[in-house]
Amino acid sequence: MNPIRRGFTLIELLVVIAIIAILIGLLLPAVQKVREAANRMSCTNNMKQLGLAGQNYHGTMGNFPAAWQLPIPGPTTGNVWSNPVYCATQVRMDPSYPGVPRFTNLLVELMPFIEQDNLVKQWDSNVIGNNIGPAGSIASQVVKAFLCPSSNLASQPQATVSGNVYGLNSYGGIAGTYSFRAYNGSAYQISNDGVFYINSRIRLTDIHDGTSNTFLFGERYHLDPEFDRMYINYPIKGWSGWAWCDQPNSIGDYLVGAAQPINWKVPKEATGANSSSNPWVQMRLSTMGSGHLGGANVGLADGSVRYFKESTDIALLRALVTRTKGEVATPE
Repeated sequence: MNPIRRGFTLIELLVVIAIIAILIGLLLPAVQKVREAANRMSCTNNMKQLGLAGQNYHGTMGNFPAAWQLPIPGPTTGNVWSNPVYCATQVRMDPSYPGVPRFTNLLVELMPFIEQDNLVKQWDSNVIGNNIGPAGSIASQVVKAFLCPSSNLASQPQATVSGNVYGLNSYGGIAGTYSFRAYNGSAYQISNDGVFYINSRIRLTDIHDGTSNTFLFGERYHLDPEFDRMYINYPIKGWSGWAWCDQPNSIGDYLVGAAQPINWKVPKEATGANSSSNPWVQMRLSTMGSGHLGGANVGLADGSVRYFKESTDIALLRALVTRTKGEVATPE
């Protein structure tokens, strides 16, 4: 006589499923924590690469690259603003600065020092239109070293802006307190008290506050629903093209500052024009942040990389993003 086969009862199955669900619930935070630790380490390495690239560029050229080079004199080919009035009067114009039209920015200039020689060799510094266009153009290329794995850009590293496809970036050079303010009729009034700004040629010896007390690079997080609500024409994800070079507004894509604390976002009650001149928009573009939990990575002018919490006092941040104001500021 064959024995009767006995299966699991419904209650037993439910108990087993419940136990498995509990175990998964307990393991998931640990897995996420390990993944974020790995992402943060990768981001730190990216920032370290940028810092070393900046130091190597300085060693070769004698100064850090300009955030964006104003093409004076320059042909009006495509969307080009070449009138000297766009250059703020406080911008330092070194007599040795090249006087020929040249479309470039700090990320393009650093590419030879992060093993992107082949890409930068294709770059046309005279006719910006030869760099931009549909997917496959030079500007559309994705540079892994420019992307933080914890950023929302990592999964979608390209964006179409004004009909052109751009490869995106998570990092920006430090322009000082305000890294972006729209054209006011005479100049782009960014604070220019950091290391990178329009036509800048800052040397290590110009960093009077000390290289270990001055930020060189910072992160920006490109996810802000209220920013996108206010500035429908150009959502914040589009403010991250590493190759944007055809107008002074380009600095909004690769400069950051300390207008607000780390990870600050536009508040829900914010109102204003659908324009880059909106003060809320300008503050958001001038603020550091990241997809990391509770803070962001920052590269200092001495080549080191530090993690700063979002609770870092804004006065300390503003002291650390400036190069010559003489504040007594030490990273926490």
